[in-house]
Amino acid sequence: MNLAKDIKVAANMPGAEAFLKSDIADMALILKGIRSRYMYAYGPVPSRRLGNSIGVSPIPAKVCSYSCVYCQLGRTRQLQAKRQYFFPKEDIFQDIKKVVESSPADVITFAGDGEPTLCSDLGWLIRTAKQEFGLPVAVITNGSLLFHEDVQKDLQAADIILPTLDAGDRETFHRINRPHGSITYAMMINGLSDFRKGFSGQIWLEVMLVKNLNDSNRQLFSIRDAVHAIEPDKIFIMTPIRPPAEDWVECPEPERVRVAEEMLSEAITVLDREEGDFGVSEFADAAEAILEISARHPLRLEQARAIERKFGEAGTIEQLLQDQKITINRYRQSDYIRPEKAKNIPKSASDLSTNISVDQIKCCAYRVTLDSSDQKKRYRVILADGYYNSLARGSLSKEELLETCFRYFLNNALLERLESKFSLRDFGEQFPQFETDIRNAIAADKR
Repeated sequence: MNLAKDIKVAANMPGAEAFLKSDIADMALILKGIRSRYMYAYGPVPSRRLGNSIGVSPIPAKVCSYSCVYCQLGRTRQLQAKRQYFFPKEDIFQDIKKVVESSPADVITFAGDGEPTLCSDLGWLIRTAKQEFGLPVAVITNGSLLFHEDVQKDLQAADIILPTLDAGDRETFHRINRPHGSITYAMMINGLSDFRKGFSGQIWLEVMLVKNLNDSNRQLFSIRDAVHAIEPDKIFIMTPIRPPAEDWVECPEPERVRVAEEMLSEAITVLDREEGDFGVSEFADAAEAILEISARHPLRLEQARAIERKFGEAGTIEQLLQDQKITINRYRQSDYIRPEKAKNIPKSASDLSTNISVDQIKCCAYRVTLDSSDQKKRYRVILADGYYNSLARGSLSKEELLETCFRYFLNNALLERLESKFSLRDFGEQFPQFETDIRNAIAADKR
């Protein structure tokens, strides 16, 4: 996707008649500096269980049905349990094809930067990838949506499903996984059990042990009972060896891990970090590779140095640090690189480096509707490549929604020119007028 094409598409979208032709030129300036495209496939990534894996992310970053305390990608930004079409499935498939053809791998893994089963196209993507490339397909999922028949059907074509089970009771489930309000512990367990009955592939169950949360004898006994109902082919005992979402999360004592191994017979304990280099053939330079990979997968400093060497671009890490695009965090005697969050958050539209008008939002978000699902009033921004649900009404600022429209219109590319992820605290007094603008846009679209 290139800038000229994006502008042409925008100009021909419904609602774009509100634009004067001169505004299209202004839009080129607004969009200048945006990353050219969103990368759905990446790798190969070294995996402790799957070998060299081509990762596929069919959902936007940090959209998930859980917000696990130990998540290596940080807290969930958008907690949701409703499936939807996020991106064009053909674009995702073409990205997979490009990576497969350039980088030999052992498996294609749908994992995402959140929960991949939220993607309504997942079944088509799995079937098409298997037919086209002949590689095994794995899906790493929290298992929370398996009580839905359509999710079970979508996963039937996969070779390996790696669901999560961290709790044997409702209270622990909520303390560790922090699920969407519509998901109960019973629904999750019953979904996993029902899926096992009709799935002919392998189920590799993952149990993440967290100190003082689920590593007591009582907790381990309850997890064992739940595991028996699922009958997995393999059980992996994991510990949070990478930087977690919550700073207070700790690995259990070795003795507690040993007890877990005894209770969960034939379990495989995975305590070591993955080794090996990341595939970088799809990236233009070392900076892009480091930023993209670290946004989706914990990246140790020595792995980032290896990326520098592959591109022959020594000093890239130091430059990214100087530009405040990354940070280096120490965790369990290893240094990890993470993308830096912007610190200069604008307080209002007047603070934006680029003035985005309502006409421009109507061009990029050609239909904005109100959705009353889940007993919560939400703003739904329908875009050229899918749609995006905001957080509950009242939690999203005007600037955030404006920026979101442009970002998702360009396949979730970052608006580098704005240099910020807008604050959800700045709802303020601007929204009532913006709500009126949205309603006017709806009325105009219906006409």
